[in-house]
Amino acid sequence: MPLADTVDRVRSGVFHIVYLRDSQRIASGTAFSSCGYLITNYHVAQAPAACDAWIRRAGDGEQDGVRMTGQAIRFRQVAASTEPNYDFAVLDLPDVVNRPNTHSFTLRGPRGKRVGELAAFLGYPYDHENLTCHSGVISSFYRSGPAEVIQLDASVNPSNSGGPLIDPETGDVMGIITRRATGLTRAFGQLRATIEGNIGVLNAPGLPDIGLGGINLRQVLTAGQNQMLQTLGEIERQANVGIGYAFSAEHLMDDNIIFRAMHP
Repeated sequence: MPLADTVDRVRSGVFHIVYLRDSQRIASGTAFSSCGYLITNYHVAQAPAACDAWIRRAGDGEQDGVRMTGQAIRFRQVAASTEPNYDFAVLDLPDVVNRPNTHSFTLRGPRGKRVGELAAFLGYPYDHENLTCHSGVISSFYRSGPAEVIQLDASVNPSNSGGPLIDPETGDVMGIITRRATGLTRAFGQLRATIEGNIGVLNAPGLPDIGLGGINLRQVLTAGQNQMLQTLGEIERQANVGIGYAFSAEHLMDDNIIFRAMHP
């Protein structure tokens, strides 16, 4: 089956988890429906503090989808493996997965697949509200700690995390997309933490304003640091090296809850 036909058949089962604070998007990720549950990365399911969650799919308007507090997302987690292990979370969200015409993905794992075969993944990268599809070849299988990793010759971007890695012909899930990594990943993280720390210091309670010629230096410095954060984000987007990673779906399939759902 052509990939376009496969995407048309399964796309209704791919969801966008958007975290909002004061109606502003602060984080997002991808999830998919399988075995009666919503599945995503563990790190995607760890909602930021004091936020709301909007679980939507392509075509939903502002009044569509399912909304809840970020804390409620955590309460709906019925199984998980932390990011250093298999990085998955299983969420019991019937209002999401039982929406009309929602595709339920079949979990197969990558067994029998070889380096050089094609794979595809679906998700909501960056700030896009439209579903995107990327494809490439499987470039390597290897172990990282306890996890079997599928390396892809395809660009995984921020917010693709948690999406399904699928067989282009069948639409079955081989793996779960996880954070991308580049040679600059650690450096970006360290620089971002430094800038955010500077902003925290500049806005510390009780810190007096410093004026110079009618200019509030603290406000000026804070604005400059925020602009640096925005610029850093744009540079990070351009640093994608065309490599993606997914954890094997077999780790998820071995989880007791998913195993029982697959073998009633």
